[in-house]
Amino acid sequence: MECTKPAKRLSGAEFLTVMNELIPASRLATLCAEHAPVARTTPKLAAAQVVTGLIYHQLQPAGTLGRHAWQLHGVQMSESAHAQRRAGLPVELFDEIMAEALRPLAEEARHPEAFYRGWRLVGVDGTEWSATNTPAIRAALPKAASRRLGSAFAKVRLVSLVELGLHQPLAAVAGPASEGELTLARGLWPRVPEHSLVIADRGFGTPRTLYEAMQGCAGREVAWLVRVRKDIKVEVVESLPDGSAVVAVPVKEHPNTRRLATTLRLREIRAVLTGRDGQRHALRWWTNLLDPVLYPAAELAEQYARRWEHELYYRELKLDVRSSSVLTSHTLETALQELAALVLAMAVVAQVRTAAAAHVGVSPQRISFLKILLLTQQLWQSFAWGRRARTARQTRAIVDDFFVSVERLALLPERRARSCPRAVRQPVSSWPRKLDQPSFSAPISIRITSLP
Repeated sequence: MECTKPAKRLSGAEFLTVMNELIPASRLATLCAEHAPVARTTPKLAAAQVVTGLIYHQLQPAGTLGRHAWQLHGVQMSESAHAQRRAGLPVELFDEIMAEALRPLAEEARHPEAFYRGWRLVGVDGTEWSATNTPAIRAALPKAASRRLGSAFAKVRLVSLVELGLHQPLAAVAGPASEGELTLARGLWPRVPEHSLVIADRGFGTPRTLYEAMQGCAGREVAWLVRVRKDIKVEVVESLPDGSAVVAVPVKEHPNTRRLATTLRLREIRAVLTGRDGQRHALRWWTNLLDPVLYPAAELAEQYARRWEHELYYRELKLDVRSSSVLTSHTLETALQELAALVLAMAVVAQVRTAAAAHVGVSPQRISFLKILLLTQQLWQSFAWGRRARTARQTRAIVDDFFVSVERLALLPERRARSCPRAVRQPVSSWPRKLDQPSFSAPISIRITSLP
C-alpha cells in the first residue's frame, strides 16, 4: 500500500526542501540572526546558507565544503572564506537548531517496529570520534591513553538519543571525551519524547545515573529499561508471578558517601541467555514498568535486544555517511559544529528513507541505508545540474524515477538473525580472541530466572 503524504514531501525535492521539513527556512534564518556576528558588509552567503551548506557537505561522498556549497546555493566562495564564516558561528547555534529540528518520526500505525505496546522505543548511547592533530585541537583536547601508551588522536565524545527502528536522531550532545558519557547525557534527558521507552546499556545502569535521568524527564511519561551490573545490591519488596520482582534501589547523595538521597522503586528482571553457540550469559535489568501482566518480563528482555539498533545507527554514521572516524575540523568549536552537522545530516537521510519506504510499502528497515544514501546523492546532484532549466514536470519525473530505483536497487530481504559471535581478532580487554570465522544457526533462548 502506497502512502502519498511522505512522497509529496520529496516532490520538489532538493536538499533544501527536505531541510525545510526539519526546520522551516524562516526559523533557521531567525536563529542564525540571533547568533551570527553582525557583518560590516553584505556577505556572499547568509549564515543560514553556511549552516545548510555544512550539513549538505556531510552527505557528499567527496569534495570540499566550498564546492558543495556552490552546488547547493549557486554562490562561489573560497575555502578560506568558508572557514572564517564557520569560525564565527557559535556551537550554541547548532545546539538550538538540533533542539528544533530533531523530533520523532515514527507513527505507530505505519511503523509498529518502532514501538512496544504503545511506547516509542528510544536508545541512548555514546561514541567517540578522533579529532585532527592541529595545534588548536591539541591545545584544547589531550590525547586519550590506550594500551599502547598514547593514542594517535585526541577524542571528542558524542552521546545521542535515537528513535530505534527508523534510526532517527532525537537529540545529541558533544564534548571532549574527558567529560564522560554520563556527564554529557544529562543534557539529553529534557529531550526524551513523551511516552518513550528508553533502552540503555550497563554504562547507564547505576542507581545515581538512573535517578538523574528520571529527574531530568520529570513531568513526562517516560519508561526505562536499563541493563545493570551484577554487583549492585537491592532489597526485594515483592516477588512477581513472571519471575521478576519489585525492588528498592538505594540512591546515594554522592558516590563516596553512605548518605541516601532517595530510594527508587523499580522492577528487576533477571534472565539467562543461551546464545547460538550454546554459551550462557546471566543478564539483569531495571525498569519502572511495574505491571507484570501488561509488560511480561520475557517481552521486556526481548525488547532490550533492540538496543543494537543504536549501534547500527553509529555504524551508518561513521562508515556510510563519513567513511572515516576522524573529523576534518581544525578547532574544538568547529569539530563540535561538524558533529552537529553530521547528526542533522542523519535526520535528513531518515526523512528520505522513511518517505521512500512508505512509497514502496515496506518498513524503513527494509531500505538499505547505504543504497538510499547513494541514490539520494545522485538525486540531489541531478537537481544541482538542472537548477536553471528544470520544470516542475521534469522534477516530478525525476522523483518518480528515484522511487523506482529505490524499489529495484535499495530494497533488502527480511533481516536474518545474527549468526556470528561477538569477538575481536586482537582483543584490548576481556573479549575472546577471534581466530576463525564460525557461524551458528541454533536458536537464541532467554529464560527468566527468579531473584534470590
